[in-house]
Formats: sequence, structure tokens, C-alpha cells
Amino acid sequence: MRAIASVDDLMDRAPLRAAFFLFLAPGFLAEVLSENTPLLTALHPAPFLLLILTYGVPVVLIREFAVARRLNVVGIILLGIGYGILNEGVLAKTLTLPGGLPIAEFAGYGKLGTVQTGWAIFILFWHALHSVLYPILLCDWLFPAGAGRRWFVTPGARRFMYLMIVSVFVLYSLYFLVRERSDVGTFTFYVALTIALAAIAVRWCTTGDRTAARVPAPSYAPAFLGAAAIFFYVFQFWSPSHIPFAGFLALSAGTIFFAAAAMRRAGWRPLPELLLFGLGDYLTFAMLASLLSFTSNRHGAEGVAAGVIFLLIFVYLIRAVRREPRGRMGWE
Repeated sequence: MRAIASVDDLMDRAPLRAAFFLFLAPGFLAEVLSENTPLLTALHPAPFLLLILTYGVPVVLIREFAVARRLNVVGIILLGIGYGILNEGVLAKTLTLPGGLPIAEFAGYGKLGTVQTGWAIFILFWHALHSVLYPILLCDWLFPAGAGRRWFVTPGARRFMYLMIVSVFVLYSLYFLVRERSDVGTFTFYVALTIALAAIAVRWCTTGDRTAARVPAPSYAPAFLGAAAIFFYVFQFWSPSHIPFAGFLALSAGTIFFAAAAMRRAGWRPLPELLLFGLGDYLTFAMLASLLSFTSNRHGAEGVAAGVIFLLIFVYLIRAVRREPRGRMGWE
């Protein structure tokens, strides 16, 4: 059997660059940006590989599935919620954590059985955006030649994709590695809910053919609105000690549906408006996380430095997306 001569035997160069970015970006945009993992720690070999395995691999598979099934943004968000269940329910097990960090404010708030429902509402939607949707949109913009295409189509690439699928099954099996909060019924609920979300996405969240119509230069308004999302997150952390869970649920759902309806009515597209919204969301969340890290002396100067780096990156990207709304053509 002929040995693989180059990476081009697996994938052509445009999808290869895009896939490489998407393997790396979600973990850093979720863990490091939120200051949950210090920047220098994330660059060590073991944490670095762990971020790729627990973030990059599932998100790349979600992106490939979304392209294959022609899912729209809502469909990707539903799959992103399913990823949040894997991350917070199966691996970190924070959805059933009785108290302490990171769910201190939400402990017991709207608890349903063993699941901390208030925390689940916040963190699953947050992962759907910050860990899944925004990185996929940013990848499409950075590597437009790889956007909208299935990446793993050659025999070698498909074998690699099957290996990634197996690795996700291994991640699910880790739920039982630590016996604490390893209830079989809860695990079955997680799996069934994830399958249901995927089925809903495939059945009702598909899109038609996308045209290559000219995209006019957008305003900065979507980025400013995305930056304002920080008030929504602050409200969610403020709610457990101030309003009943029913009010929190109603106001959170109402805000999300109102924002989605307004975006649809305004004719927002994944690129550039939703990406600009996501970059604005990233920017203010990074600033808040850096501030909290500094005031709590959690990561000190390292946390501030990471916040400044992210701030500069997102300001640059917001300006660049506004100049080139269809994608960074100079990179292809």
C-alpha cells in the first residue's frame, strides 16, 4: 500500500487550513477567553491536546454534519446545545454539581431532579454560541474557499473522520470513569436529549441553496449589539438571588426569541452580521472575564494580559470583517 505522500492526500489545502483552525480555536475561545484556563497553561502540551480533543474534535464534526445536512444557524445552535451537554453534563458534570464553583450563584435554582436547570440554561446556550457557532462563522470568514464544503471526502480524510467519531464515543464513556454523579439515568437523559436536538435540527432547520450575491459592507451595529449581550449574561448571574426561577426562565427565553426574531426581520446573514455580533459578544465577555480574574486575584497579570490580547484580536477582526464581509479573500 502506498504511504501517504503529503497532507494533500488527505484533504486539499483550503479545507486543511480551515480544519486546522477549527481544531484549535474553540477551546481557546471558550476556556482561555473565559479565564477558566490560564493562557500559559493552555499552551502546555497536555492541556493543549485536551482542548483539541474536547472542543476542537466535536466542533469540527458538528460543522461537517451541518454542511452535509445543510443546516441553518438555528440547526447549528441546537447541535451546539448538544455539545454543551457533552462538555458540562458528561465531562465536567457541572449540570448535576450540588454547589461550589462554577455554579455557586445557581446552586438549587430551578433544580429538576439532579440537574441544576438554571445553570444549564445559561451554560448550554453559552456553549452553543461561544464554543460552536461563533468559531464556525469565524472559520468560514477566515477561509472562504473551505466554507460550505465538506472537508472529509477523500478516503484518507474519511478514515480520519471515523477516528474522530470514535474519540467522541470515548469522551462519552468518560462519564463513568469517575463514579461520583455517574447516574445511568442521567446519562441516558443526556444522550436522548442530544439525539432529539440533532433530529429536530435535521428535520426543521435546513436551508436552501446559498447564492453568491454581493454582500454590501455592513455597519458596526451588529458588533455593538453583540457587545451588549454582556448585560444578558450579567442578568442571568444576578437572577438567582433576586427573582423566582419562573421569571428567570421567561425573561431569558423571551430575550433570546426577541433577539432572534429581530435579527431575522433585519435580514441578518451568517456572514457578516452574525459573525460581527459574535465578535462583539466575545469582546465584552473577554473584558468581563479578565476584570473578574484580576479582582479575584485568580490569574493576576496573566489574566489581564490574556484579556488585552483577546481585546486587540477582536477589535481587529471587527474592522476586518466590515471591510471584507464575504471573507478574508487574501488568505486563499
